Amino acid sequence: MKFDEKNQNVIIWNGQVVMSRTEEAYFQAIFQRLAYLKPDAVLEIGYGLGISAALIQKHLKPTRHDIFEIEQVIYQDLVRFAEVHPSVHPYCGDWKQSAVNLRYDFIFFDPFDYMPSGQDVGEDRAHNAERMRRLMNPGGILCHPHFGDGDVPNLPGFTTVIIERLKVSPIRMADETSCDDVAIVYHQPVN
Repeated sequence: MKFDEKNQNVIIWNGQVVMSRTEEAYFQAIFQRLAYLKPDAVLEIGYGLGISAALIQKHLKPTRHDIFEIEQVIYQDLVRFAEVHPSVHPYCGDWKQSAVNLRYDFIFFDPFDYMPSGQDVGEDRAHNAERMRRLMNPGGILCHPHFGDGDVPNLPGFTTVIIERLKVSPIRMADETSCDDVAIVYHQPVN
């Protein structure tokens, strides 16, 4: 895959910002705020610039931290990250096709869809929610970024908790707009 731009501050592919360093303050707020959870096993979906991976290591300090990255060049960055973080286990490929048979206390979901499935967004959300639910330990938490001041989408089979809405320095969004309204959100499976 060829990126329009890829460096330590931004990844741009096909005219879209995949991730930018402008997200760092927001992600810092998420993981500082959720550090009390102290999850033993973490699944992270999407590596990007490694911002969330580094903050999960720093604040959540999991015993096991599995990270899936679908894009091969970015996966190489993940492999280098794993070399200096013994609890990190890197996986290259689509997490939905994974044969990993583990259960997690915390899932951080922040992928970039390089090849959109063509599936309805709501249908895709429901399928992903069900897959993640099967990967969670009882009492597990599913967390994802929420940009903007709009409603946080509910996930079928989960309760939604909005911990805090806050303003951050402007974040460079996929379509080159900026956003400074964010929320710290998580979902828990309904038993």
